[in-house]
Amino acid sequence: MPFYKFGQKDILRNRIKAYPDNSFFIHAGNIYYNNVGNITGSFTDNAGNIPTGHISLYEMNVDRDFSEHTWDPDTNVGVKARIFPFITKGSSLNSFGTTSTTAFNQFQYGDVITGSYPLSSSIIRSASIENDTRKEINALKNTLNFYTPVSPRYAYSSSYGNKSTQACNLISVPSIFYGSSIKTNSVKLNFYISGTLVATCEDIRRNGELIQTSGSAYAQANGSGSVAGVVLYKEGFVLLTGSWGLTEKTFQFGDPTPTEGTWLDFAIGANDGKSPITTSASFSMDFAGTNYIETITMLADAPLGELNYSPNPTFVKYSATPQTASTGPDGYFGNNNRPLKNTNSSSYYDYNEAFKRQIFISKIGIYDENKNLIAVANLAKPVKKPDDRDFTFKLKLDI
Repeated sequence: MPFYKFGQKDILRNRIKAYPDNSFFIHAGNIYYNNVGNITGSFTDNAGNIPTGHISLYEMNVDRDFSEHTWDPDTNVGVKARIFPFITKGSSLNSFGTTSTTAFNQFQYGDVITGSYPLSSSIIRSASIENDTRKEINALKNTLNFYTPVSPRYAYSSSYGNKSTQACNLISVPSIFYGSSIKTNSVKLNFYISGTLVATCEDIRRNGELIQTSGSAYAQANGSGSVAGVVLYKEGFVLLTGSWGLTEKTFQFGDPTPTEGTWLDFAIGANDGKSPITTSASFSMDFAGTNYIETITMLADAPLGELNYSPNPTFVKYSATPQTASTGPDGYFGNNNRPLKNTNSSSYYDYNEAFKRQIFISKIGIYDENKNLIAVANLAKPVKKPDDRDFTFKLKLDI
């Protein structure tokens, strides 16, 4: 099998910048990601084995019958029907980050410590009332102040309010949804009552400010053009502080006491342990992420006059006479006179075309410097290569 080394101009490296769209819809304590609910499988009503509105980090244990899992890590007996991570306790003292020191010390050397799949992630809402304890928002103090040159609305404490005491609504977006950062001018929040749009805010200025751009006459009279909050694009947080009324009527937003809806009530029920008593309230959050995909393009040459032998056993013409090989002190030598099968077809009836070497290329292997196979490119249709032609195959690989 011939090997060819890539030249200096045969390998091109570039980076693709993509903006994947994300959409979350929250209603009655349920979250729907990109309008997808539970998918029924063959063994379970929820094939992904994750809550709605979540994304599986590893896509493990998809549509599996967990009732068949009887394996016991203490006795190492039973059927393993579930995929799970495991670590054997040894002198390296490696363990899972979720295993406490107390629990780890209870294991004996040689014991198997197991984890569980799937691991999933989704948005989380964390709301704080006035003068309430707010460890999540306090942890963002330095980050918020860092972005004040972009907009004074980021300031932790300013004439626009003190985020250590004022009512705030923090929505956390895990990085698996947006990649490197949330794209500017892509965040859009919609507030609905009974399916009717009450108010919308967007980051139309590209500086992180969420401005109320549209809504009902009542909501616009109270907050049209007002800043409802800010977006931390790189960190994946949406911080809402808009407290003006959006609904002319009062509703029960997670509290028995009816109040007007505000941006502080946005996304209530999004993994915050609360659910709006008024089930007619629903919310949507749309944004685009920023993903960088490293791509390598390789130009593999099939030179003219080369690559004219195939490892296909039918390439050598079959003969009833055994084809013997010769051996001697200088080595083992095959029979050089074995005829090759003529695969050239003629355009004329009952006429055999003259023999010409040709092969069919169906696969291209990529090897590292130690000739270890690291990738294989399969052609959808084998390419015929005669001796008088050369080819260049363009291979692209996402890293």
